[in-house]
Amino acid sequence: MDGQGKRGLTGFVAIHPVGLDRDSCPDFQAEEAQEPEELWSPPGYTYVNDQLVKQPVTYEQDFQPRLTRTQQYEVFMTHPIFTGMCPQCRAIYPHNTERVHWDCEMCGWMDDSV
Repeated sequence: MDGQGKRGLTGFVAIHPVGLDRDSCPDFQAEEAQEPEELWSPPGYTYVNDQLVKQPVTYEQDFQPRLTRTQQYEVFMTHPIFTGMCPQCRAIYPHNTERVHWDCEMCGWMDDSV
């Protein structure tokens, strides 16, 4: 109580039926040591300065490509999906982006990559 006989907080609650003798309630004191709550973010995103940012794509450290650079170049220079023609007889394939099999009807060359 202060010098005039008044209580600090005038509101009464069940756990403090006679009120409190100070200006703040100990039941609602701020938890200063508590770390700020981490915001939820979808996979592949993170918060930077309160902004949701997409993380760059990363690959596993041990990633090994199935083909060497030389093999990739060979496929790029000869496969009908890139050249539009049979690598064996040079027959032209009709333009069809939905084609799955690139077997040649002229010479019988077969695409074994699928």
